[in-house]
Parts: sequence; C-alpha cells; structure tokens
Amino acid sequence: MSTLIQLPEGSICWSAASLPAVALDVQHARTRVQRARTAGRRCSGSTRWERCFADGSAWLEWDWLELDGGAVVQADPLNVRCNVLLLDDRQRPLLSSRRRVMLATLVYLLPWQGPVLDMLHGLRGSPRTAGLAMRLAA
Repeated sequence: MSTLIQLPEGSICWSAASLPAVALDVQHARTRVQRARTAGRRCSGSTRWERCFADGSAWLEWDWLELDGGAVVQADPLNVRCNVLLLDDRQRPLLSSRRRVMLATLVYLLPWQGPVLDMLHGLRGSPRTAGLAMRLAA
C-alpha cells in the first residue's frame, strides 16, 4: 500500500501547528445541496471553504448530511478533500492518517453549519435566506 498523498496541482503547504490560526482566515466559498429522491430521506451535499492568497488559494471540501431537528453533520469526518499539504515541525509532510485527523480538527473549528443551514432554509422558502441561497449556489 502506498503512503504517498496525492494532491491536486497548485497545492498549498501549511504547518500543522498553525491550523488554529488558519481557521480564522478560511472563508465559506460554496455549499451544494443534493435533494433527497424520496420523502423519507434527508438532504445531503457538500461545502467548500477557502483561504485566498495572492498567487492561489487553499481549499477544503467535505460532504454533509441533514439530521432530524434541523442539524447538519459531516458525512465522514475523516474524508476532507483539499489541496493542502500539512507539514510537521521539521517541515516534513504528515503521514496520511495524521493529516486526516488534523483536517478533521480544522473542519471542527470552522463555523460551517451556519452557511449550510442558511442554504437549506433558503431552499425551503425562508425569506430571510432566499437571496443568500441563490448567491451560494452560484
């Protein structure tokens, strides 16, 4: 089994120790909703967050699920897609397992549920968020 991490072109390197500070600068980019096919199933989708730089951007994306009571949760907390390579204190890439845990921690620090719930409420016709939902879907 290969332990190499396959990252998209234009990947960004971040120090793993800097993740709490990085969380302050990562912004919501978009949320996509996949409507349930049957009445008994809840909505699901994905959300993407980015941190822009002069020469590119770092992005993180993950899938979410709607629960009863109006809550949303990550579909799989250890499955965060991104173009970020995390480095240890010696500037070496983290092992894949450690990287997954660190990215899950970063997602935990982000206020991502708010934009997702705004999107869901907008799709259901809430006047407060209808305009926001259209902008986020674009």
